[in-house]
Amino acid sequence: MEVSAAMDLEILRDYLVESRELLQGAQEDVLRLEGNPGDDEALASIFRAFHTIKGGAGFLEAPNLVAWAHDLEDLLDKLRAHALPVTSARIDAILRGMDVITAMFAELGDEREPSPGPADLSATIRSLSATEPQPAQEQKSLLPVDAIEAPANGASASATAQRPAGRGAESVESSLRVEANRLDAVMNQVGELVLLRNRLTSAVGALSREDENMSRIAREMDLRVSDLQNTVMRLRMQPCRRLFQQLPRVVRDVSRQLGKDVHLEIAGEDVEIDKTVVDALAGPMTHLVRNSLDHGIEMPEARRAANKPPAGLLRLAAVHLGDKVRIEVSDDGRGVDRQVVTRKAVEKGIITAEQAAGLSEQDALELIFRPGFSTREEASDLSGRGVGMDVVKETTDKLRGRLTIETQPGQGTRIAMEFPLTLAVLPVLYLRVRHDTYALPVSSIDSLADLEEHRVHRLAGRVSYRVDSTQTVPLVDLGAILQHRPLRLGAENVEGVLTERGLFVVSEVLGNEDSVVRPLDFLSGRSLYQGATISGRGNVVLILDAAALSAAGLEAAEGAD
Repeated sequence: MEVSAAMDLEILRDYLVESRELLQGAQEDVLRLEGNPGDDEALASIFRAFHTIKGGAGFLEAPNLVAWAHDLEDLLDKLRAHALPVTSARIDAILRGMDVITAMFAELGDEREPSPGPADLSATIRSLSATEPQPAQEQKSLLPVDAIEAPANGASASATAQRPAGRGAESVESSLRVEANRLDAVMNQVGELVLLRNRLTSAVGALSREDENMSRIAREMDLRVSDLQNTVMRLRMQPCRRLFQQLPRVVRDVSRQLGKDVHLEIAGEDVEIDKTVVDALAGPMTHLVRNSLDHGIEMPEARRAANKPPAGLLRLAAVHLGDKVRIEVSDDGRGVDRQVVTRKAVEKGIITAEQAAGLSEQDALELIFRPGFSTREEASDLSGRGVGMDVVKETTDKLRGRLTIETQPGQGTRIAMEFPLTLAVLPVLYLRVRHDTYALPVSSIDSLADLEEHRVHRLAGRVSYRVDSTQTVPLVDLGAILQHRPLRLGAENVEGVLTERGLFVVSEVLGNEDSVVRPLDFLSGRSLYQGATISGRGNVVLILDAAALSAAGLEAAEGAD
Protein backbone atom coordinates (compact mmCIF):
# COMPACT_ATOMS: atom_id res chain seq x y z
CA MET A 1 0.00 0.00 0.00
CA GLU A 2 1.37 3.41 -0.95
CA VAL A 3 1.97 6.08 1.64
CA SER A 4 -0.72 8.72 2.06
CA ALA A 5 -0.46 11.59 -0.41
CA ALA A 6 -0.40 13.96 2.55
CA MET A 7 2.99 12.63 3.59
CA ASP A 8 5.89 14.92 2.77
CA LEU A 9 8.99 12.83 2.10
CA GLU A 10 11.36 15.34 3.65
CA ILE A 11 9.31 15.44 6.86
CA LEU A 12 9.18 11.63 6.78
CA ARG A 13 12.96 11.40 6.54
CA ASP A 14 13.47 13.82 9.44
CA TYR A 15 10.85 11.98 11.49
CA LEU A 16 12.54 8.61 10.97
CA VAL A 17 16.02 9.88 11.82
CA GLU A 18 14.90 11.57 15.02
CA SER A 19 12.44 8.85 16.04
CA ARG A 20 15.05 6.13 15.64
CA GLU A 21 17.33 8.11 17.93
CA LEU A 22 14.47 8.47 20.41
CA LEU A 23 13.73 4.75 20.25
CA GLN A 24 17.37 3.83 20.78
CA GLY A 25 17.58 6.15 23.78
CA ALA A 26 14.35 4.68 25.13
CA GLN A 27 15.76 1.15 24.82
CA GLU A 28 18.81 2.18 26.83
CA ASP A 29 16.49 3.66 29.45
CA VAL A 30 14.38 0.46 29.56
CA LEU A 31 17.48 -1.63 30.24
CA ARG A 32 18.51 0.88 32.90
CA LEU A 33 15.02 0.65 34.39
CA GLU A 34 15.24 -3.14 34.53
CA GLY A 35 18.27 -2.85 36.78
CA ASN A 36 16.67 -0.09 38.87
CA PRO A 37 12.84 -0.32 38.83
CA GLY A 38 12.58 2.82 40.95
CA ASP A 39 14.28 5.05 38.35
CA ASP A 40 11.54 7.64 37.76
CA GLU A 41 13.77 9.67 35.45
CA ALA A 42 14.18 6.71 33.09
CA LEU A 43 10.42 6.07 33.12
CA ALA A 44 9.66 9.70 32.29
CA SER A 45 12.21 9.68 29.46
CA ILE A 46 10.76 6.47 27.95
CA PHE A 47 7.23 7.87 28.16
CA ARG A 48 8.28 11.11 26.43
CA ALA A 49 9.92 9.14 23.61
CA PHE A 50 6.80 7.09 22.86
CA HIS A 51 4.55 10.14 23.15
CA THR A 52 6.67 12.03 20.60
CA ILE A 53 6.85 9.05 18.25
CA LYS A 54 3.07 8.74 18.41
CA GLY A 55 2.54 12.45 17.73
CA GLY A 56 4.71 12.43 14.62
CA ALA A 57 3.09 9.22 13.36
CA GLY A 58 -0.30 10.87 13.65
CA PHE A 59 0.83 13.79 11.53
CA LEU A 60 2.20 11.37 8.93
CA GLU A 61 -1.11 9.49 8.86
CA ALA A 62 0.31 6.14 9.99
CA PRO A 63 -2.59 4.81 12.11
CA ASN A 64 -1.10 1.40 12.91
CA LEU A 65 2.04 3.02 14.31
CA VAL A 66 -0.10 5.49 16.27
CA ALA A 67 -2.18 2.67 17.76
CA TRP A 68 0.87 0.61 18.67
CA ALA A 69 2.71 3.52 20.30
CA HIS A 70 -0.48 4.44 22.15
CA ASP A 71 -0.75 1.01 23.80
CA LEU A 72 2.86 1.19 24.96
CA GLU A 73 2.38 4.78 26.08
CA ASP A 74 -0.66 3.73 28.12
CA LEU A 75 1.36 1.03 29.90
CA LEU A 76 4.22 3.44 30.58
CA ASP A 77 1.84 6.11 31.84
CA LYS A 78 0.61 3.70 34.53
CA LEU A 79 4.14 2.66 35.41
CA ARG A 80 5.33 6.25 35.86
CA ALA A 81 2.21 7.01 37.95
CA HIS A 82 3.12 4.02 40.14
CA ALA A 83 -0.31 2.50 39.43
CA LEU A 84 1.59 -0.62 38.29
CA PRO A 85 4.91 -2.08 39.42
CA VAL A 86 7.85 -2.46 37.04
CA THR A 87 8.14 -6.21 36.48
CA SER A 88 10.23 -8.46 34.26
CA ALA A 89 7.15 -9.35 32.19
CA ARG A 90 6.37 -5.69 31.55
CA ILE A 91 9.98 -4.93 30.62
CA ASP A 92 9.92 -7.85 28.16
CA ALA A 93 6.68 -6.61 26.62
CA ILE A 94 8.01 -3.07 26.23
CA LEU A 95 11.20 -4.28 24.54
CA ARG A 96 9.27 -6.57 22.19
CA GLY A 97 6.95 -3.68 21.43
CA MET A 98 9.95 -1.55 20.52
CA ASP A 99 11.09 -4.23 18.06
CA VAL A 100 7.69 -3.90 16.35
CA ILE A 101 8.14 -0.13 16.10
CA THR A 102 11.57 -0.68 14.54
CA ALA A 103 9.94 -2.87 11.87
CA MET A 104 7.28 -0.19 11.29
CA PHE A 105 10.00 2.42 10.83
CA ALA A 106 11.56 0.19 8.16
CA GLU A 107 8.24 0.06 6.31
CA LEU A 108 7.90 3.83 6.52
CA GLY A 109 11.43 4.14 5.17
CA ASP A 110 10.29 2.15 2.13
CA GLU A 111 7.40 4.62 1.78
CA ARG A 112 4.85 1.98 2.79
CA GLU A 113 2.06 2.14 5.33
CA PRO A 114 3.20 0.25 8.47
CA SER A 115 1.48 -3.09 8.99
CA PRO A 116 -0.52 -3.72 12.17
CA GLY A 117 1.47 -5.04 15.11
CA PRO A 118 1.15 -8.71 16.10
CA ALA A 119 -2.21 -9.32 17.76
CA ASP A 120 -0.86 -11.66 20.47
CA LEU A 121 1.73 -9.14 21.63
CA SER A 122 -0.87 -6.37 21.52
CA ALA A 123 -3.14 -8.42 23.77
CA THR A 124 -0.25 -9.09 26.14
CA ILE A 125 0.59 -5.38 26.41
CA ARG A 126 -3.03 -4.47 27.09
CA SER A 127 -3.32 -7.23 29.67
CA LEU A 128 -0.20 -5.99 31.43
CA SER A 129 -1.68 -2.48 31.43
CA ALA A 130 -4.86 -3.57 33.22
CA THR A 131 -4.99 -2.46 36.84
CA GLU A 132 -7.29 -1.37 39.62
CA PRO A 133 -7.15 2.36 40.54
CA GLN A 134 -4.61 3.10 43.24
CA PRO A 135 -5.28 5.39 46.23
CA ALA A 136 -4.48 8.99 45.38
CA GLN A 137 -1.82 9.27 48.06
CA GLU A 138 0.18 6.45 46.41
CA GLN A 139 0.41 8.25 43.08
CA LYS A 140 3.09 10.76 42.30
CA SER A 141 2.46 14.15 40.74
CA LEU A 142 3.85 13.96 37.23
CA LEU A 143 4.23 16.32 34.30
CA PRO A 144 0.92 16.43 32.41
CA VAL A 145 0.82 15.03 28.90
CA ASP A 146 -0.18 18.42 27.50
CA ALA A 147 3.17 19.82 28.58
CA ILE A 148 5.08 17.44 26.33
CA GLU A 149 2.95 17.45 23.22
CA ALA A 150 4.66 17.16 19.85
CA PRO A 151 5.30 20.41 17.90
CA ALA A 152 2.26 22.15 16.44
CA ASN A 153 3.08 21.14 12.88
CA GLY A 154 3.10 17.48 13.88
CA ALA A 155 6.79 16.87 13.17
CA SER A 156 8.74 15.19 15.95
CA ALA A 157 10.86 17.25 18.28
CA SER A 158 14.65 17.04 18.05
CA ALA A 159 16.31 14.09 19.92
CA THR A 160 18.56 16.69 21.97
CA ALA A 161 15.21 18.23 23.02
CA GLN A 162 13.76 14.87 24.21
CA ARG A 163 16.61 13.54 26.31
CA PRO A 164 16.92 14.58 29.99
CA ALA A 165 19.33 17.45 30.54
CA GLY A 166 21.60 15.20 32.59
CA ARG A 167 22.49 13.08 29.54
CA GLY A 168 24.85 15.64 28.05
CA ALA A 169 22.44 17.17 25.54
CA GLU A 170 23.60 20.12 23.47
CA SER A 171 21.55 23.05 22.27
CA VAL A 172 19.86 22.63 18.91
CA GLU A 173 21.79 25.59 17.50
CA SER A 174 25.15 23.86 18.13
CA SER A 175 24.63 21.05 15.63
CA LEU A 176 23.64 20.61 12.02
CA ARG A 177 22.43 17.38 10.40
CA VAL A 178 24.23 16.71 7.11
CA GLU A 179 23.63 13.82 4.72
CA ALA A 180 26.48 11.30 4.68
CA ASN A 181 26.80 11.37 0.89
CA ARG A 182 27.53 15.09 1.01
CA LEU A 183 30.36 14.48 3.46
CA ASP A 184 31.64 11.70 1.21
CA ALA A 185 31.67 14.10 -1.75
CA VAL A 186 33.66 16.67 0.24
CA MET A 187 36.06 13.96 1.40
CA ASN A 188 36.63 12.81 -2.18
CA GLN A 189 37.45 16.37 -3.21
CA VAL A 190 39.88 16.72 -0.32
CA GLY A 191 41.45 13.45 -1.41
CA GLU A 192 42.09 14.85 -4.87
CA LEU A 193 43.61 17.92 -3.23
CA VAL A 194 45.92 15.70 -1.17
CA LEU A 195 47.17 14.01 -4.35
CA LEU A 196 47.78 17.39 -6.00
CA ARG A 197 49.60 18.54 -2.85
CA ASN A 198 51.88 15.51 -3.06
CA ARG A 199 52.66 16.18 -6.71
CA LEU A 200 53.35 19.87 -6.02
CA THR A 201 55.69 19.00 -3.16
CA SER A 202 57.54 16.52 -5.37
CA ALA A 203 57.80 18.99 -8.25
CA VAL A 204 59.07 21.83 -6.06
CA GLY A 205 61.60 19.49 -4.50
CA ALA A 206 63.06 18.86 -7.94
CA LEU A 207 63.57 22.60 -8.55
CA SER A 208 66.76 24.47 -7.87
CA ARG A 209 67.35 25.22 -4.21
CA GLU A 210 67.70 28.88 -5.14
CA ASP A 211 63.93 29.18 -5.66
CA GLU A 212 63.21 29.72 -1.96
CA ASN A 213 59.93 31.54 -2.62
CA MET A 214 58.43 28.54 -4.43
CA SER A 215 59.59 26.22 -1.65
CA ARG A 216 57.97 28.46 0.96
CA ILE A 217 54.68 28.48 -0.96
CA ALA A 218 54.80 24.68 -1.21
CA ARG A 219 55.36 24.35 2.56
CA GLU A 220 52.45 26.67 3.33
CA MET A 221 50.26 24.78 0.85
CA ASP A 222 51.19 21.54 2.58
CA LEU A 223 50.14 22.91 5.99
CA ARG A 224 46.83 24.33 4.74
CA VAL A 225 45.87 21.12 2.93
CA SER A 226 46.76 19.08 6.01
CA ASP A 227 44.58 21.33 8.19
CA LEU A 228 41.66 21.04 5.74
CA GLN A 229 42.13 17.28 5.51
CA ASN A 230 42.05 16.88 9.30
CA THR A 231 38.98 19.10 9.63
CA VAL A 232 37.00 17.15 7.04
CA MET A 233 38.09 13.83 8.51
CA ARG A 234 36.78 14.92 11.92
CA LEU A 235 33.39 15.53 10.32
CA ARG A 236 33.21 11.81 9.53
CA MET A 237 34.14 10.74 13.04
CA GLN A 238 31.47 9.24 15.28
CA PRO A 239 31.62 8.10 18.92
CA CYS A 240 31.87 4.37 19.56
CA ARG A 241 28.67 4.76 21.56
CA ARG A 242 26.85 4.17 18.26
CA LEU A 243 28.72 0.89 17.87
CA PHE A 244 27.92 -0.30 21.40
CA GLN A 245 24.37 0.98 21.84
CA GLN A 246 22.56 -2.12 20.53
CA LEU A 247 24.68 -4.62 22.44
CA PRO A 248 23.17 -4.36 25.95
CA ARG A 249 19.91 -5.62 24.47
CA VAL A 250 21.76 -8.49 22.76
CA VAL A 251 23.46 -9.43 26.05
CA ARG A 252 20.15 -9.31 27.92
CA ASP A 253 18.23 -11.47 25.45
CA VAL A 254 20.96 -14.05 24.73
CA SER A 255 22.00 -14.52 28.36
CA ARG A 256 18.36 -15.15 29.30
CA GLN A 257 18.01 -17.61 26.44
CA LEU A 258 21.09 -19.49 27.64
CA GLY A 259 20.16 -19.32 31.33
CA LYS A 260 23.33 -17.44 32.20
CA ASP A 261 23.84 -14.48 34.50
CA VAL A 262 26.09 -11.91 32.77
CA HIS A 263 27.27 -8.48 33.86
CA LEU A 264 28.10 -6.13 30.98
CA GLU A 265 30.72 -3.37 31.24
CA ILE A 266 31.23 -0.76 28.51
CA ALA A 267 34.20 1.63 28.37
CA GLY A 268 35.32 4.23 25.85
CA GLU A 269 31.92 5.15 24.43
CA ASP A 270 33.18 8.67 23.65
CA VAL A 271 36.19 7.45 21.64
CA GLU A 272 35.67 8.53 18.03
CA ILE A 273 36.36 6.59 14.85
CA ASP A 274 35.49 6.84 11.16
CA LYS A 275 31.78 6.43 10.39
CA THR A 276 32.61 3.67 7.89
CA VAL A 277 34.03 1.53 10.70
CA VAL A 278 31.05 2.16 12.97
CA ASP A 279 28.60 1.15 10.24
CA ALA A 280 30.54 -1.94 9.16
CA LEU A 281 31.15 -3.35 12.66
CA ALA A 282 27.54 -3.62 13.81
CA GLY A 283 27.19 -7.23 12.64
CA PRO A 284 30.69 -8.43 13.64
CA MET A 285 30.32 -6.97 17.14
CA THR A 286 27.05 -8.85 17.58
CA HIS A 287 28.80 -12.08 16.47
CA LEU A 288 31.61 -11.52 19.00
CA VAL A 289 29.21 -10.83 21.86
CA ARG A 290 27.02 -13.84 21.09
CA ASN A 291 30.11 -16.03 20.78
CA SER A 292 31.41 -14.92 24.20
CA LEU A 293 28.04 -15.58 25.78
CA ASP A 294 27.57 -18.96 24.11
CA HIS A 295 31.10 -20.42 24.11
CA GLY A 296 33.03 -18.36 26.64
CA ILE A 297 31.04 -17.63 29.78
CA GLU A 298 30.08 -20.76 31.72
CA MET A 299 26.77 -21.66 33.34
CA PRO A 300 26.44 -20.37 36.95
CA GLU A 301 26.93 -23.83 38.50
CA ALA A 302 30.08 -24.44 36.45
CA ARG A 303 31.46 -21.07 37.50
CA ARG A 304 30.80 -21.85 41.16
CA ALA A 305 32.59 -25.17 40.76
CA ALA A 306 35.58 -23.27 39.33
CA ASN A 307 35.54 -20.84 42.29
CA LYS A 308 34.25 -18.00 40.13
CA PRO A 309 31.36 -15.61 40.80
CA PRO A 310 28.14 -17.10 39.36
CA ALA A 311 27.68 -14.02 37.16
CA GLY A 312 30.03 -13.82 34.21
CA LEU A 313 31.69 -10.58 33.09
CA LEU A 314 31.56 -9.37 29.49
CA ARG A 315 33.49 -6.20 28.72
CA LEU A 316 33.32 -3.98 25.63
CA ALA A 317 35.91 -1.25 25.28
CA ALA A 318 37.19 1.32 22.80
CA VAL A 319 40.71 2.68 23.33
CA HIS A 320 42.33 5.58 21.48
CA LEU A 321 45.92 4.71 20.45
CA GLY A 322 47.42 7.65 18.58
CA ASP A 323 46.34 7.28 14.97
CA LYS A 324 44.44 4.06 15.72
CA VAL A 325 41.44 2.89 17.71
CA ARG A 326 41.28 -0.53 19.38
CA ILE A 327 37.89 -2.20 19.89
CA GLU A 328 37.92 -5.05 22.44
CA VAL A 329 35.48 -7.77 23.45
CA SER A 330 36.61 -9.74 26.49
CA ASP A 331 35.10 -12.18 28.96
CA ASP A 332 36.12 -14.02 32.11
CA GLY A 333 34.90 -17.37 30.83
CA ARG A 334 36.50 -20.73 30.17
CA GLY A 335 38.94 -19.54 27.51
CA VAL A 336 39.73 -21.28 24.22
CA ASP A 337 41.21 -24.78 24.21
CA ARG A 338 43.80 -24.76 21.41
CA GLN A 339 43.87 -28.55 21.14
CA VAL A 340 40.10 -28.73 20.70
CA VAL A 341 40.26 -25.99 18.07
CA THR A 342 42.98 -27.77 16.12
CA ARG A 343 41.19 -31.14 16.30
CA LYS A 344 37.90 -29.64 15.08
CA ALA A 345 39.67 -27.85 12.23
CA VAL A 346 41.13 -31.14 11.05
CA GLU A 347 37.79 -32.95 11.41
CA LYS A 348 36.05 -30.31 9.31
CA GLY A 349 38.73 -30.40 6.62
CA ILE A 350 39.85 -26.82 7.21
CA ILE A 351 43.46 -27.95 7.62
CA THR A 352 45.26 -31.28 7.28
CA ALA A 353 46.76 -33.24 10.15
CA GLU A 354 50.22 -32.42 8.79
CA GLN A 355 49.45 -28.70 8.80
CA ALA A 356 48.04 -28.97 12.33
CA ALA A 357 51.28 -30.47 13.56
CA GLY A 358 53.25 -27.41 12.42
CA LEU A 359 50.94 -24.75 13.88
CA SER A 360 52.12 -22.40 16.58
CA GLU A 361 49.81 -21.78 19.55
CA GLN A 362 48.76 -18.43 18.08
CA ASP A 363 48.11 -19.94 14.64
CA ALA A 364 45.92 -22.58 16.28
CA LEU A 365 43.86 -19.91 18.02
CA GLU A 366 43.33 -18.01 14.78
CA LEU A 367 41.71 -21.07 13.21
CA ILE A 368 38.44 -19.91 14.79
CA PHE A 369 38.33 -17.16 12.17
CA ARG A 370 38.45 -19.60 9.25
CA PRO A 371 35.25 -20.01 7.18
CA GLY A 372 33.26 -23.05 8.23
CA PHE A 373 34.94 -23.47 11.63
CA SER A 374 32.84 -24.33 14.69
CA THR A 375 33.39 -26.37 17.83
CA ARG A 376 29.68 -27.21 18.05
CA GLU A 377 28.62 -30.77 17.26
CA GLU A 378 25.15 -29.54 16.29
CA ALA A 379 23.95 -26.14 15.13
CA SER A 380 21.77 -24.10 17.47
CA ASP A 381 19.89 -20.83 17.21
CA LEU A 382 23.01 -19.05 18.41
CA SER A 383 25.98 -20.79 16.82
CA GLY A 384 27.41 -23.93 15.32
CA ARG A 385 26.88 -23.19 11.62
CA GLY A 386 30.46 -22.06 10.98
CA VAL A 387 29.55 -18.49 10.14
CA GLY A 388 30.13 -15.38 12.17
CA MET A 389 33.75 -15.35 13.32
CA ASP A 390 34.99 -15.50 9.72
CA VAL A 391 32.82 -12.43 9.04
CA VAL A 392 34.67 -10.64 11.86
CA LYS A 393 37.99 -11.43 10.20
CA GLU A 394 36.82 -10.49 6.71
CA THR A 395 35.36 -7.18 7.88
CA THR A 396 38.48 -6.30 9.85
CA ASP A 397 40.67 -6.91 6.82
CA LYS A 398 38.43 -4.84 4.55
CA LEU A 399 38.66 -1.93 6.98
CA ARG A 400 42.47 -2.18 6.98
CA GLY A 401 42.39 -3.35 10.57
CA ARG A 402 44.32 -5.87 12.63
CA LEU A 403 42.64 -8.71 14.54
CA THR A 404 44.20 -10.43 17.54
CA ILE A 405 43.03 -12.99 20.08
CA GLU A 406 44.40 -13.74 23.54
CA THR A 407 43.14 -16.46 25.85
CA GLN A 408 43.93 -18.09 29.18
CA PRO A 409 42.31 -21.46 29.99
CA GLY A 410 39.80 -21.01 32.76
CA GLN A 411 40.30 -17.24 32.89
CA GLY A 412 38.81 -15.85 29.71
CA THR A 413 39.39 -14.55 26.20
CA ARG A 414 40.01 -11.16 24.68
CA ILE A 415 39.51 -10.37 20.98
CA ALA A 416 40.83 -7.00 19.83
CA MET A 417 40.46 -5.17 16.53
CA GLU A 418 42.69 -2.19 15.70
CA PHE A 419 41.59 0.25 13.00
CA PRO A 420 43.05 3.43 11.52
CA LEU A 421 41.48 6.51 13.04
CA THR A 422 40.19 7.42 9.58
CA LEU A 423 39.83 5.51 6.32
CA ALA A 424 39.63 8.60 4.10
CA VAL A 425 43.42 8.93 3.62
CA LEU A 426 45.82 5.99 3.70
CA PRO A 427 49.45 6.51 4.78
CA VAL A 428 51.59 4.15 2.68
CA LEU A 429 55.22 3.11 2.41
CA TYR A 430 56.56 3.05 -1.14
CA LEU A 431 58.89 0.18 -1.93
CA ARG A 432 60.64 -1.14 -5.00
CA VAL A 433 60.78 -4.73 -6.25
CA ARG A 434 63.47 -4.59 -8.92
CA HIS A 435 62.17 -1.96 -11.38
CA ASP A 436 58.56 -1.88 -10.16
CA THR A 437 57.21 0.40 -7.42
CA TYR A 438 54.46 -0.67 -5.01
CA ALA A 439 52.83 0.74 -1.89
CA LEU A 440 52.15 -1.01 1.42
CA PRO A 441 49.81 0.47 4.07
CA VAL A 442 51.80 1.82 7.01
CA SER A 443 49.19 0.36 9.38
CA SER A 444 50.31 -3.17 8.45
CA ILE A 445 54.03 -2.46 9.09
CA ASP A 446 55.80 -3.07 12.39
CA SER A 447 59.34 -2.02 11.48
CA LEU A 448 62.09 -2.13 8.84
CA ALA A 449 64.90 -4.66 9.03
CA ASP A 450 68.38 -5.20 7.56
CA LEU A 451 68.39 -8.77 6.25
CA GLU A 452 71.11 -11.12 7.43
CA GLU A 453 71.49 -14.41 5.59
CA HIS A 454 72.38 -16.45 8.69
CA ARG A 455 68.93 -15.66 10.14
CA VAL A 456 67.11 -17.33 7.22
CA HIS A 457 65.93 -20.90 7.86
CA ARG A 458 64.55 -23.33 5.27
CA LEU A 459 62.56 -26.39 6.26
CA ALA A 460 60.37 -28.60 4.01
CA GLY A 461 60.01 -25.86 1.40
CA ARG A 462 59.08 -23.17 3.93
CA VAL A 463 61.33 -20.22 4.64
CA SER A 464 61.35 -18.33 7.94
CA TYR A 465 63.41 -15.51 9.40
CA ARG A 466 64.64 -15.25 12.98
CA VAL A 467 64.06 -11.63 13.96
CA ASP A 468 65.56 -12.09 17.43
CA SER A 469 65.96 -14.76 20.10
CA THR A 470 62.19 -14.84 20.75
CA GLN A 471 60.59 -14.15 17.36
CA THR A 472 60.67 -16.17 14.15
CA VAL A 473 58.34 -15.17 11.31
CA PRO A 474 57.56 -16.41 7.78
CA LEU A 475 59.75 -14.89 5.08
CA VAL A 476 57.66 -13.61 2.15
CA ASP A 477 59.63 -12.92 -1.05
CA LEU A 478 57.74 -10.25 -3.02
CA GLY A 479 59.92 -10.89 -6.04
CA ALA A 480 58.74 -14.52 -6.18
CA ILE A 481 55.06 -13.60 -5.65
CA LEU A 482 54.75 -10.47 -7.80
CA GLN A 483 57.29 -11.22 -10.55
CA HIS A 484 57.75 -15.02 -10.30
CA ARG A 485 61.48 -14.40 -9.81
CA PRO A 486 62.79 -14.77 -6.23
CA LEU A 487 65.03 -11.98 -4.94
CA ARG A 488 68.46 -13.45 -4.33
CA LEU A 489 69.71 -12.64 -0.87
CA GLY A 490 73.43 -11.90 -1.14
CA ALA A 491 73.35 -11.49 -4.93
CA GLU A 492 70.88 -8.59 -5.13
CA ASN A 493 70.26 -5.54 -3.00
CA VAL A 494 67.43 -6.50 -0.62
CA GLU A 495 65.72 -5.00 2.43
CA GLY A 496 63.17 -6.33 4.88
CA VAL A 497 59.78 -4.94 5.94
CA LEU A 498 58.47 -6.60 9.12
CA THR A 499 54.66 -6.88 9.21
CA GLU A 500 52.15 -8.79 11.32
CA ARG A 501 52.06 -11.33 8.48
CA GLY A 502 55.79 -11.95 8.25
CA LEU A 503 58.98 -10.39 6.91
CA PHE A 504 58.50 -9.07 3.36
CA VAL A 505 61.63 -9.09 1.21
CA VAL A 506 61.90 -6.12 -1.21
CA SER A 507 64.64 -4.50 -3.26
CA GLU A 508 64.44 -1.07 -1.65
CA VAL A 509 62.29 0.99 0.72
CA LEU A 510 61.65 4.40 -0.89
CA GLY A 511 59.71 6.44 1.66
CA ASN A 512 56.22 7.15 2.96
CA GLU A 513 53.37 9.43 1.86
CA ASP A 514 49.67 10.02 2.47
CA SER A 515 47.64 8.49 -0.34
CA VAL A 516 44.06 8.22 -1.51
CA VAL A 517 42.92 4.71 -2.45
CA ARG A 518 41.22 4.12 -5.76
CA PRO A 519 39.44 0.76 -6.22
CA LEU A 520 40.49 -1.65 -8.96
CA ASP A 521 37.06 -2.46 -10.38
CA PHE A 522 38.46 -4.70 -13.10
CA LEU A 523 39.76 -7.22 -10.57
CA SER A 524 37.46 -9.97 -9.34
CA GLY A 525 37.88 -12.65 -6.69
CA ARG A 526 40.91 -12.70 -4.44
CA SER A 527 43.53 -10.12 -5.28
CA LEU A 528 46.98 -9.22 -4.03
CA TYR A 529 46.04 -5.54 -4.14
CA GLN A 530 43.85 -3.25 -2.02
CA GLY A 531 43.63 -0.71 -4.80
CA ALA A 532 45.80 1.92 -6.46
CA THR A 533 46.98 5.46 -5.80
CA ILE A 534 48.84 8.25 -7.57
CA SER A 535 52.27 9.00 -6.15
CA GLY A 536 53.76 12.44 -5.72
CA ARG A 537 55.52 11.99 -9.05
CA GLY A 538 52.20 11.41 -10.79
CA ASN A 539 52.64 7.67 -11.28
CA VAL A 540 49.93 5.08 -10.70
CA VAL A 541 51.09 2.73 -7.92
CA LEU A 542 49.40 -0.50 -6.83
CA ILE A 543 48.70 -0.80 -3.09
CA LEU A 544 49.56 -4.27 -1.79
CA ASP A 545 47.38 -6.35 0.54
CA ALA A 546 49.65 -7.73 3.28
CA ALA A 547 47.27 -10.55 4.26
CA ALA A 548 46.84 -11.71 0.65
CA LEU A 549 50.60 -11.65 0.03
CA SER A 550 51.26 -13.73 3.13
CA ALA A 551 48.60 -16.27 2.11
CA ALA A 552 50.06 -16.46 -1.39
CA GLY A 553 53.52 -17.10 0.05
CA LEU A 554 52.18 -19.89 2.27
CA GLU A 555 50.34 -21.52 -0.64
CA ALA A 556 53.47 -21.36 -2.77
CA ALA A 557 55.47 -23.09 -0.02
CA GLU A 558 52.81 -25.80 0.39
CA GLY A 559 52.75 -26.30 -3.38
CA ALA A 560 56.50 -26.78 -3.36
CA ASP A 561 56.09 -29.52 -0.73
